[in-house]
Amino acid sequence: MTKLTQTGPSSWSFEGELTFATVAGMITAGPKVDPTTPAVVDLSGLTRGDSAGLSLLVEWLAAARASGGVLRYTGLPEKFARLARVAGLDFLNSNF
Repeated sequence: MTKLTQTGPSSWSFEGELTFATVAGMITAGPKVDPTTPAVVDLSGLTRGDSAGLSLLVEWLAAARASGGVLRYTGLPEKFARLARVAGLDFLNSNF
């Protein structure tokens, strides 16, 4: 199962896959970012991801910035981090 769970006032934990099969249901389930407090999503529970998953992470960052907030990612598995680098999304790595 793929899910994002709020673990604190500005922190979330992700579990499951970020793939073409799962991201459509996750777009609106992204973290609700308060502009006054940086938000953190722990991705250490990510079991599998592809380019659609990368797109979702970028979408969540864009939504946070559009609302005046800051979103950071932690715990990204190395295999998915390599995919981000290959895709030219090195700016995501600064969030890990």
